Amino acid sequence: MAGFKGTGETIVPRIDRSVVESLIGMLGSDSVHAFIAEFLEQAGSQRGLLEAAYQSGDNETLYRESHNLVSTAGNLGVKRTSRLADAVQVAVRLEDTEAIGPAVKALLTELDAMVDELPALIDEAVAA
Repeated sequence: MAGFKGTGETIVPRIDRSVVESLIGMLGSDSVHAFIAEFLEQAGSQRGLLEAAYQSGDNETLYRESHNLVSTAGNLGVKRTSRLADAVQVAVRLEDTEAIGPAVKALLTELDAMVDELPALIDEAVAA
């Protein structure tokens, strides 16, 4: 699986299979599929909020939504999204106006790709 250099130092996979496998072991595959479906729906809503907040300069909403994505995505093993959302929240917190735009654009691009690819990646992890 192709990786992404989220902060320049390491390659971050889209999902961490060990987290997904651990969740499946604890909760069962049906529950994990339900959590992922809910996450995908929520991520779609958050994507819209993030884009609107960026376009309007609403850094409070940018911070809140990216912060929520860090936790939710990380807990489900969706590491690349979590890492990119963290880059947004850090840039906003530091008021780094040069970093906010590229960080938001990278996160929005990843959210689009993740929503398309995550169900198949989870199915692969379940089958493993």
